[in-house]
Amino acid sequence: MERENGANISGEDLYLRFLDGDTGAFEELVALYESELYSFINGIVNDYHEAKHLMIESFAVLALKSGQFAGKSSLKTYLFAIGKNLALQYLKKRGKEQHISYEDIIELIDENETPEQFIEREENRLYLKKAMQALSEDYRVVLILLYFEDMSYAEAGRVMKKNIKQISNLAYRAKISLKQKLENTDFVP
Repeated sequence: MERENGANISGEDLYLRFLDGDTGAFEELVALYESELYSFINGIVNDYHEAKHLMIESFAVLALKSGQFAGKSSLKTYLFAIGKNLALQYLKKRGKEQHISYEDIIELIDENETPEQFIEREENRLYLKKAMQALSEDYRVVLILLYFEDMSYAEAGRVMKKNIKQISNLAYRAKISLKQKLENTDFVP
């Protein structure tokens, strides 16, 4: 955003002015980031009405939690982290009529993750999900038990009614199959 004299004003400057009591600075802050934040959130929830609501809620969290921003990242990154976490909470709770707690969201914010890193992580998650769905049922189940549910080979064997040697062989073949499926995508290890 530019000042009248042509100099750029940062989100951090606007936020500091807001903290000093300048409510107009918050309106400028919203104008500075609302379009990008909306697009980012909509990319997650794929619902333009909900994205607009979550964008507004992101700014509300920023305003209500004034002083929480520690400056370890840019204000934009911090705001996008709030938006990301609200969007993920929305997706988790879609269909449930629970209110999203601001305290829960603030605890989930990772100031060190940029929006680009988040997007790359989410893309990888989708590639992995599609590759897992393409596996045979036994391969999918053994990988879920061992790596997502953190079970031992013996525990997975009890669930699948197989001995440890069978689980070991199954896991080995499942990993090879999963790797082959992921090689056909843009998955970034």
